[in-house]
Amino acid sequence: MPRSWDVLVVDDDPVVREGIARVLSADGLRVATAPDGRSALLHPAAADCRLVLCDVMLPDLSGLEVLRELRARRPDLPVLLMTGYALSDLAGRAAAAGAADVLAKPFDAIELLTATRRALEASRPGEKERPR
Repeated sequence: MPRSWDVLVVDDDPVVREGIARVLSADGLRVATAPDGRSALLHPAAADCRLVLCDVMLPDLSGLEVLRELRARRPDLPVLLMTGYALSDLAGRAAAAGAADVLAKPFDAIELLTATRRALEASRPGEKERPR
């Protein structure tokens, strides 16, 4: 059975969350969204998506907490963290927790698509992404 979603986007800012969803949907991906960490962990997409993009600063859980919980459930699931704060402080902790990458906000559509494609391709070595 095909997966219901390709990507789960987690961000408490509805403009950011929906903007990312629009860009990824226009690129042919099926996108689900969640406004906070707990909603993300309870969302059906957390069980079957191919990638999670998660903001670091959420109103309930931190993005690192979400990352750790998702990786405990699904060790092969790539998670991209997004932050508007200093990358140097976060990069080491994110890598140690298993993040696929960290995107610095603000980022543009090309940076988003490049990081998303790279994470999806890395999660399936030897398998080409479907044409867009």
